[in-house]
Amino acid sequence: MLIRYFKSSFPGQFVTIGVAGLLLWGAGALNPPLMPPPDGPVPLYEILYSWVSGFPYLAMAIGFLLVVFLAVWLNYIVSNHNLVPHNTSLAALLFLLFVSLFPSWMTLTPVNITLLFFLFIVRALLESYNQGEPIELVYIAGFFVGLSSFFYLPSLLLYGFLLTCFLVYRSLHWREWISSLLGLATPFLYLVVVYFLTDRFSRLIAMYGAFFRQITLITPDLSWNNWTLYGLMGLLALVGLWNTFLHLGEKTVELRKKNLLLIWLLIWVALMIPYTHTLHLYHPGLLSICLAVFVTNFYMHLRKPARFEWLLWLLFLSILANIRLIPILFLS
Repeated sequence: MLIRYFKSSFPGQFVTIGVAGLLLWGAGALNPPLMPPPDGPVPLYEILYSWVSGFPYLAMAIGFLLVVFLAVWLNYIVSNHNLVPHNTSLAALLFLLFVSLFPSWMTLTPVNITLLFFLFIVRALLESYNQGEPIELVYIAGFFVGLSSFFYLPSLLLYGFLLTCFLVYRSLHWREWISSLLGLATPFLYLVVVYFLTDRFSRLIAMYGAFFRQITLITPDLSWNNWTLYGLMGLLALVGLWNTFLHLGEKTVELRKKNLLLIWLLIWVALMIPYTHTLHLYHPGLLSICLAVFVTNFYMHLRKPARFEWLLWLLFLSILANIRLIPILFLS
């Protein structure tokens, strides 16, 4: 029923996604989570945190609007590049569920802000495939890698993902590599100027050095209900990845390389984990883009998707129960 509904192309699908988001985030609004404090030299997030963190409901409202926008935009991007069928908005629903997994994620966080930059980067890289010399697009991708690090510093490592994509596309033109590096350096040029003029340049260098020297591998101390949600997310991730690799050889060269791009994005998000520090519980939200695409295709390839539809209902109801029922049980 659910899969069949989201396989039909009509605007009401996105209304349903908005209602599902309101149910989840509205339940969380009874006890709005606080914005996570800045970790490391993240100047733009520090400014945003100082403005909004004192108003939890405002931060939650902005976070909700951002997540809904990202869900719709993601669905448009991946449909436009044939990474999912055109007649479905299931990717948007799955993204919304994955990025709303825990109550603490239901506010404005460095991770959901970074997801916005991820979509700019992914869109630029997908569009660059059919262009002879996509100098401007790779500059944009590099620029947003640098800018995203001003909100969430581990995302600076995403420049490695950008270089990996050049190898996947077999793009060895030196102008594209230099253009991406110039894009990455542009935001830092402004940052260096500001810190130099305010006589804080040496402090900036020390903060960056200290952050990347500190490598932490933290085992999350989670309750059983949170491990259940991680387990459901992991199960869907496994079936999505299995389906992606199973059908990779059936695709055209272009689609194969674009799917490999998302697989490498998944790998680079995993490589960031040692640098997540105090934000390690929020970091898995960055997987939402890739997993939404992979799991959507898993359901689209099934002849009888209703057999596995219970997984989606279980995920949705588990998230809702974790927001409302579990806190009530522990407080009573």
